[in-house]
Amino acid sequence: MGLTTGDLTSSRTAAEQLTPATLAEARRLLGTQLARTRKAAGVTQSRLAAEVRWSRSTVANVETARQVASREFWTACDVALGAGGLLMAEWARTAALARRLNDQTAVNLIRRQWAESPGVCVCRELKRLFEAPDASLFLGVSPVVSVRVNEVVHG
Repeated sequence: MGLTTGDLTSSRTAAEQLTPATLAEARRLLGTQLARTRKAAGVTQSRLAAEVRWSRSTVANVETARQVASREFWTACDVALGAGGLLMAEWARTAALARRLNDQTAVNLIRRQWAESPGVCVCRELKRLFEAPDASLFLGVSPVVSVRVNEVVHG
């Protein structure tokens, strides 16, 4: 069966830095899983596209990681192919990886801003990070600490 996107996310700790290449590989593996599941069900790309109401080129592009698809696309494919939640679970892991990479990029930007200009206020970026739904998990602080930091930053 090989490597899955779950292998990529579960083998990393919150402190490890992700790279765009890691996310690209997770998306490639997710697309491969879709193609494998579709073929095992004996369904062509055209037939799957018709069933999920997306184009055949979208199915092909997602399978080869040339296109990122929405949650709705993955839900429809999971149901149409009778995958029993497998495709949705793999999509969720990949989406979490993408969010983590975006958050990591934002944190790195703030760190650079502080290093370059310690006197510049970066409150807006901090507020955005602390208001993110999974900020306490990503930043390694409790929700109470997040709220308290937000109060201190914004008076």
